[in-house]
Amino acid sequence: MNCPRNENSKYELSAMMSEVQQIDVESIIKQKWGKTPSSFLCKILEKLICQKEINSLLIKLEGLEGVDFIRALIKELNIKIEVFGIEKLPKDPRAIFVSNHPLGAADGICLSNLIAEHYNTDIRYIVNDILLKIIPLQKIFIPVNVLGVSSRKSIEILQKELNSSLPILSFPAGFCSRFLGGKLKDVPWKKSFIKMAKENDRPIVPIFFQGRNSKLFYTVEFIRRILGVKFNIGMLLLPREFVHSRNKKYKIYIAPSIQTKDLESGLSIQEQIEKIRNIVYSLPNNK
Repeated sequence: MNCPRNENSKYELSAMMSEVQQIDVESIIKQKWGKTPSSFLCKILEKLICQKEINSLLIKLEGLEGVDFIRALIKELNIKIEVFGIEKLPKDPRAIFVSNHPLGAADGICLSNLIAEHYNTDIRYIVNDILLKIIPLQKIFIPVNVLGVSSRKSIEILQKELNSSLPILSFPAGFCSRFLGGKLKDVPWKKSFIKMAKENDRPIVPIFFQGRNSKLFYTVEFIRRILGVKFNIGMLLLPREFVHSRNKKYKIYIAPSIQTKDLESGLSIQEQIEKIRNIVYSLPNNK
């Protein structure tokens, strides 16, 4: 369970004396669930999520935020992206870009970078509110509570950004893909992206992101389902999966944008969701 390390980094965590953000598993658990975990559990979790390596990245990219942080992060991890259908992106960036969610972290980073660079603009990315702990990315994150009811403040922030001219990235599944029925695919998509697009006159741009996490991730998720454990253990592994994206190459497929008025045609909300989802998953075969 060793994590990849950047041998060229001149920073050592033991030398940290600055105000750079550092991830602290114990503090996050206390703030999120109001419980103090044992030191033994903390050490296991710190190792599991590659806390030391993530904190090294935060130190190296000190002073950067938002799109600049994302761009530098992709460069630091040497992530390569091959894009198919970029000419299909609408001229106006004011759209909702929806994608499958195979990785849970690197896919959001890569897509945010792609959209921001294509339009030479800032971007907003709808995320689980726990990700607000990542300070360099707070600027682009729109927090929602995918596990429960979003706060009034979160709803106000979301509406403000929907009214803006910025592109908005959304993963309708809310969670990263799992092996379901022998195939890697998203859990059922939520309907909120359809509602947001209609109420704010934004076209929908379907995107397929090709990639997968490690065998460890899917094994843990399989065991969790077999044992009937409700807690999303896989979420704890996502930082580790992100660190392991170093030197990876991913493919992104883009479909033409869809106007919501052209989407309805007597279809129910669920049928509209399935129509867009089917478009997304058919993209690699229709490039």
